[in-house]
Amino acid sequence: MTLVGAVLASATLATSRLHTERAPRAQGVAASGAPCGGEALNEDSFPALTPVATLARPGGTSDAPGSADGRPEEWQPDARAFETLLRRERATVRMSSFSTSFAHASPSQAANIALVAKKLTGLVIPAGAVFSYNEAAGPFTAASGYGWGRMFVGDRIVPTIGGGVCQGASTLYNVVLLANLPVVERHLHGLTVPYLAPGRDATVTEEGGLDFRFRNNTGGPLVLWGEAVRRQLTLVMYGTTPPPHVEVFTEVLSRTPFTTKVIRDPDLPPGKEVVAATGQEGVRARAWVVVTLPNGKTVRHDLPTHTYRPSPRILLRGPTPRHGSAPSSSSGSRPAATPSFAS
Repeated sequence: MTLVGAVLASATLATSRLHTERAPRAQGVAASGAPCGGEALNEDSFPALTPVATLARPGGTSDAPGSADGRPEEWQPDARAFETLLRRERATVRMSSFSTSFAHASPSQAANIALVAKKLTGLVIPAGAVFSYNEAAGPFTAASGYGWGRMFVGDRIVPTIGGGVCQGASTLYNVVLLANLPVVERHLHGLTVPYLAPGRDATVTEEGGLDFRFRNNTGGPLVLWGEAVRRQLTLVMYGTTPPPHVEVFTEVLSRTPFTTKVIRDPDLPPGKEVVAATGQEGVRARAWVVVTLPNGKTVRHDLPTHTYRPSPRILLRGPTPRHGSAPSSSSGSRPAATPSFAS
């Protein structure tokens, strides 16, 4: 699959077209240091370590994970130019749209999500073509404009360049479901994400060979539009024919409590304890789609049942106080991290 056309400019919309279908990749688990991971060793989105309102902006450096780095944290396309593109492609039917919140994101991760919206806006997917998210939004590198975000490796959160791009893939996945388009390739995260109900996410990683792909089977071109404004990512699909009515349902089947891990930290004062991660429960969930056809009949499509692993609560604990010495107060030099995953 190749991308043809110019990159979007701030004032004008150039057209990129997606052509040819690749053979489906093998499904499975793949470890990777890329922004998101498969079946889900890695995951990009994460709760901010401090409340969003208190995160430094502007300022920070590109080598400080999560800090503001001067890149725009919002993106809005030129509406008039986009309307011109729709008329040219005769894709004026608004087929579906979906929004997710990235209030949890750090400034640099917010900028990554805004960049995804920019890269997707104006893409034209010809009839019969298969769209590749990695090809459209990647590569997820600093050279392509991405900065620091976070991912899950196993059950831990670590910084990475490009963190946040899976929120774009997950948002687009829901747009595709609501447009009743066939999904060619999709993988779920290993931990639940804070921006979607369990069972409705999609993860990608270039190094691990995991992509999100769907086919345009509508008989006409599809055009993507996106914006990232006020910590809200919205993606819209335009085409030539309206889809049937589609509803997506999810159900949590079971929950697994998280454990608590204590890590000795000699750099902390004696008796000092810091919450490095609050913990996140595991969830087993299922999802399904109900399509209402023009004749009134409904068709149900079951999506894969998936088990998201729990993430432990992690306590950093200083050395044991010597006999007769008083523990230090909780107002030490290292602030407690307070992530909060929402299911």
